[in-house]
Amino acid sequence: MYYVIGADGQQYGPIDEATVRGWLGEGRVNATSLSFKTGEAQWIPLRDRPELGDVLAAPVAAAPPYAPPAGPMPVTPDAPKDWLVTLLLSIFLGSFGVDRFYLGHVGLGIGKLLTFGGCGIWWLIDVILIALGNVTDAKGRPLVKS
Repeated sequence: MYYVIGADGQQYGPIDEATVRGWLGEGRVNATSLSFKTGEAQWIPLRDRPELGDVLAAPVAAAPPYAPPAGPMPVTPDAPKDWLVTLLLSIFLGSFGVDRFYLGHVGLGIGKLLTFGGCGIWWLIDVILIALGNVTDAKGRPLVKS
């Protein structure tokens, strides 16, 4: 069984030799990708493995670049806001307006901060609205339930 460092820099394994051969053909790994075989003491490049020499010696057609697997979206100012994060922020820090700052409603966040969540009334209303899914971010997009 092999462990390899893919073209995306992530470690994969344990995988069998057939999978490594397939990944070489797809471009997910290449001759310089580090590999570790069960029972070995160190990582070595795939080009130094004699059992894969036939795959590495064959000319490979230009394969499209490997796209990393879909995963969690990075948090950026333009990324859609998560419903659960917003709800938890509202419950625990909503009286300080943190939920509104997270959604991009800076003016409303300052208002909640200065009034301590409207003496608790505004905080309670926001928790209910967010729980029901009736709140949008500053760009008018609905919250994403992941």
